[in-house]
Amino acid sequence: TIPLKYGVPGFCTDYLRDSLRREVPEFGIKENMSDLDKSEVLWPFFKGIVNQRIKYYKDSVLIEGTNFLPKYLREFKEENSVRIVFLGYADMDPKAKFKQIRENQSIEGEWTGDLDDRELEKMVDEFLEISRYFRKECEICGLRYFETSRNFGAVIEQAADYLMTEEH
Repeated sequence: TIPLKYGVPGFCTDYLRDSLRREVPEFGIKENMSDLDKSEVLWPFFKGIVNQRIKYYKDSVLIEGTNFLPKYLREFKEENSVRIVFLGYADMDPKAKFKQIRENQSIEGEWTGDLDDRELEKMVDEFLEISRYFRKECEICGLRYFETSRNFGAVIEQAADYLMTEEH
């Protein structure tokens, strides 16, 4: 939504995380690690990416993924060239989220289609847990969290508008 609406290029860190897990196992990302544990391993690397963007590039780019933690990103809160938001669905019913995922699979690259129902149910529980974690940690760290469990489209628009405003 944001890259299309505002013409901002985007980069999903999930691809990088998964590539490191598969192709560079010594990096430390393991198959059954939680997103929080993966985030701890990845942070020094992602911090370097953010610092390089701040130092050498003046254009806008959206870097997104589940492996950024509020406790680390808060150090960039006062950096004018960095905008931070977290999206989640902490208030969503697990059965409703499961149904939503199954009924709204995208045409290209929908990895959840590879999961059986039991695996997806477990994944949904993990997604809800990380959303609750993000909401709590954003409050502690003074970062914006947007709850997408209701009025998804409108909330995404609010988050996009927040990211694109000059004042924070």
